[in-house]
Amino acid sequence: MNEEGQHTAARAEPLPEATPALPTLGELLVAARERWNLSAADVARQLRLGLRQVEGLESNRFEVLPGNTFVRGFIRNYAKVVQEEPAVFLDAYERCRPQLQQREIVAAAEHIEFTNKPTPRWVWYLGGVAVLLVTVPLLIYFALHDDESSKSRVARPAKMPPNQAHEAQLTLPPQHILPQSAESNAASGVAVTVPAATATAPPIMQGTALQAVPAAASGAPNLTMHFEGDAWVEIRDKSGTKIFSQLSRAGSEQVVQGTPPFALVVGNAARVRIAYNGKPVDLAPYIRVNVARFTLE
Repeated sequence: MNEEGQHTAARAEPLPEATPALPTLGELLVAARERWNLSAADVARQLRLGLRQVEGLESNRFEVLPGNTFVRGFIRNYAKVVQEEPAVFLDAYERCRPQLQQREIVAAAEHIEFTNKPTPRWVWYLGGVAVLLVTVPLLIYFALHDDESSKSRVARPAKMPPNQAHEAQLTLPPQHILPQSAESNAASGVAVTVPAATATAPPIMQGTALQAVPAAASGAPNLTMHFEGDAWVEIRDKSGTKIFSQLSRAGSEQVVQGTPPFALVVGNAARVRIAYNGKPVDLAPYIRVNVARFTLE
């Protein structure tokens, strides 16, 4: 074959086909979303994410997102919204996301001498003396401190007279002064803690159901709270003044008087029973993540 024929044969050879580029994560997400006729805002609402975060996923701008762990969680939740397998999206994310290059750390090992020579005995002696100098004064201090504590525990408070054993205990904020009349009770909001041993007060709780209790003798609007578990409650009156705010322990009861409407915030609301002027209040409709926020007129 002559030279011209060889060039012709070379030109006749087929060119290798180009490998098609794989779709990016953003392209896959947008296609899946559009199949369901959803907008990016619709997806953001269902995922409870910001629109900027969803747009960052769909445009492969991972630098605007919080981090690799969070992004993988976003992708899995996005897959649930569009009812697709998350593995396809996660694989595309691994292809698209910037890879952090690990720096190679090389420790210089030159001119390091190793020896099996034992530690001199005098070093151990010196260390033992140092330990004794530190521990002995501490032991003496704690012994004296425990002795003083035991002496202070010997003293016992005077026994309360029997006629005071069942009196109601008033719990007031430091800035409040105990009012002298029913009208001032309603204006300032007095929180009354009634011990379970009170002989004159009827029991508020029987089992787990809150029983209706009569209104206070003063006739002022009142809230009765029983705590089946530790819970924090804040109450504001008509003027917006905070009349009650504290953490109450399980098994305790509180009675608050004031001027309605009352704005309440109740933490651990599932473990709190509240009655308003003797009528039980259902907290279930107001509970969000075990915190109830509502107003009683």
